Amino acid sequence: MNQMLTDFYVKPTSDIFFKFLFGKEEHKPILIDFINAVMKNSGFPLITDLVIKNPFNIQTILNAKETILDIKAKSSDGRWIDMEMQNSDKGFFGERALYYWTDLYGDQLVTGDNYSTLRPVVCINILDFKMFKNVDRYHLCFMLREKDTPELLLTDHLSLHFLELPKITAYNLDKSLDNWLYYLKNEGLNKEDGIMENILKNNPQIANAREKYMSFTQDEHMREAYNSHIRWKRDHESALFLAEQKGETREKFQTIMRL
Repeated sequence: MNQMLTDFYVKPTSDIFFKFLFGKEEHKPILIDFINAVMKNSGFPLITDLVIKNPFNIQTILNAKETILDIKAKSSDGRWIDMEMQNSDKGFFGERALYYWTDLYGDQLVTGDNYSTLRPVVCINILDFKMFKNVDRYHLCFMLREKDTPELLLTDHLSLHFLELPKITAYNLDKSLDNWLYYLKNEGLNKEDGIMENILKNNPQIANAREKYMSFTQDEHMREAYNSHIRWKRDHESALFLAEQKGETREKFQTIMRL
């Protein structure tokens, strides 16, 4: 059984900590390092700088009771990036990911703009469940390619990345993405396998992320915000479940009455 690193365990893939870690303006080097790990693993150009368009604001999150805490950013080379953590499979996630891409792509144009002003949109979805169960690879990237000539690309403006955390069980510590995914799966656990120690030693930005994690868990305001958000999510999901159950009961009753 794993020991906890601190007296207050925060799940590193939780909505609120994920947004805190990658969405604060002063944490930008951490975000850039993670995005570049994804880009490098899939052969795309790295980014040198970016602007976070929806930075972390704890009060906004608590007031709005947001359930989608994604990170939107624009890189210095013009690429738009949307990054989201998803902890459970609620179905239709492929369609949902495409819808979010469409939203960010379409919002670039205003009346009078030319299509030439459109810039690529990169969506990075980190999943704590298996979405593509028949594929062993943990990192999949979808683009617009011709069916019979896959080397023929319609445009590079769409790329949807899916990182499935449960699929990665063996880690290549020479790969920065493997290091980051190990971190996201195991931060807060006092594991004795020596892997985290090596990762923290070899990757300055993951070591930086560890410092942010420790500060989050020791901040009373953040701890209360974390607990409050967890309680709200639990109540919200329970309400949805009850609504679905009532709907099923009503449908069964109507079916019986028709017999």
